[in-house]
Amino acid sequence: MNDPDEILAKLLAGHASTEEVRHLTQAAVHDTALRARISSHVDIDALLGIALEDKVARERRHLRVMEAVKSSERDAFVGSVKSRITHGRWSRRVMAAAAVLVLGPAGWFMTTRANRAVATVDRVETVSGSPGSKYQKGSKFKTGEHLRFDAGLVELEVGKRGRMIVEGPADLEFTGPEKARLHRGRVVMRVTPAGHGYRMETPRGAVVDLGTEFGVSVADDGKVETHVLEGEVEAYPDGGGKVLLKRDDALRFANGGERIPADGGAFYTALPPLRRTPVNFIHWALDENTGSQAAAIEAGQLPPGPKELELRKMENGGPPQWTPGVFGSALSFDGKGAFAESGFRGIGGSQSRTVCFWVKVPGDLSDHEGFAILSWVRFEASRPGEVWQIAVNPLSADGELGRIRVGTHEGQVVGTRDLRDDRWHHIAVVLYGGSQANVGTHVLVYLDGELEPISRRALREIRTNVEDAGHGVWLGRDITYTEPSPGHAHRGFFRGAVDEPYILDAALSQEEIRRLIDTNSF
Repeated sequence: MNDPDEILAKLLAGHASTEEVRHLTQAAVHDTALRARISSHVDIDALLGIALEDKVARERRHLRVMEAVKSSERDAFVGSVKSRITHGRWSRRVMAAAAVLVLGPAGWFMTTRANRAVATVDRVETVSGSPGSKYQKGSKFKTGEHLRFDAGLVELEVGKRGRMIVEGPADLEFTGPEKARLHRGRVVMRVTPAGHGYRMETPRGAVVDLGTEFGVSVADDGKVETHVLEGEVEAYPDGGGKVLLKRDDALRFANGGERIPADGGAFYTALPPLRRTPVNFIHWALDENTGSQAAAIEAGQLPPGPKELELRKMENGGPPQWTPGVFGSALSFDGKGAFAESGFRGIGGSQSRTVCFWVKVPGDLSDHEGFAILSWVRFEASRPGEVWQIAVNPLSADGELGRIRVGTHEGQVVGTRDLRDDRWHHIAVVLYGGSQANVGTHVLVYLDGELEPISRRALREIRTNVEDAGHGVWLGRDITYTEPSPGHAHRGFFRGAVDEPYILDAALSQEEIRRLIDTNSF
């Protein structure tokens, strides 16, 4: 028998001889149409996943098979086929084909894959919103199910294909073992070799992994972007063709695809590490309600030396004034020259830390009165990333005014909710440190115990330089205001009230932050 189609039929049935397989292989090398027919039938070998394949994945598999047929390694190709025949695997594929013909792809998928989990929760950090509040380590998702939550971070293991970090508000639908659809939110995925080809779909197109770490965001206004952190991806924006993106490339899915500057700080790439050591901290209760000092309460092992707050003034301002607080008394700052300074220099390097306090911001706060609530380290213009400052954002170029801001000099994150309402709010800024900790990717901000969505980020590695600080922690004074300067662009001082500031040398959990809010103790 020399008819290639009859040999192919015998091959699929498991009855072709070695000589017939060799003849079919040699014929395919010179016959384009035959190669196309073989390519079509070879789909049977992957039939268990055919209902889940997209066009891109199928075309790639066809290409691999045909390259194998055309290569000089024909003997290896024949040996592979013989091995399949010997072990009866072709027969099982033919049975699967019959099932697809009878049930259709959807029916086959439902009977074989519906009960298999395609993603598993590994970590949950400060997740809120039903049903998000019910997610916990080990929660599983099957094809067709959604991961939905209003705020927080969820880390997922996607089979053996990789890991995802999903930032809320989010709605992520798992549409198959090798693909998902992001309806809302931000996702970073690091793909293993087994996950190459993973497809992330969005309302405006798709991203296909080529062995990489990449982020995809879908905003509430429908704006879709992808940013490549490592490796390469293929992007398929609606209305446009395939776009190859490499490390530090980014694309907005509009008008067929628009290249934009990459922003790795737009995504959280890691969750806070689990703490295994005791916490050291300093706390100023501000309950004196009189005098020019506020005592420091220490716990653990902090550097020796005085740490009380000295109430001071500069220029036309008066010293901070005592005022009723959330717990006992608090300090009020006039925005003209009032500030307080401690002998404690703060926490340095990229070490984990949490800074907590209550703040009351006037409704009529001007954009000259936002810098700064709490800060430390001497400012040097030529040394970005070395200061640490928490403020009410006064710079429209960096984000909306009146939102909480955490800055390191040339790097900052800005929150979403307006603080200018004459009410007390609890702020907690958490840095989970480590090698190359970055303000754009390693800082969480909590407002009244809830994770604050970040509206704007700018990357800058954190290297807080307490060794050359020159002064201690400041309350109410801008870190850039190092000497009297009436013409200073931002006037240099905060207007508002502060109560119960804490500085801790660890990244607190949401539960711990809420306990501080309720009990004012750690």
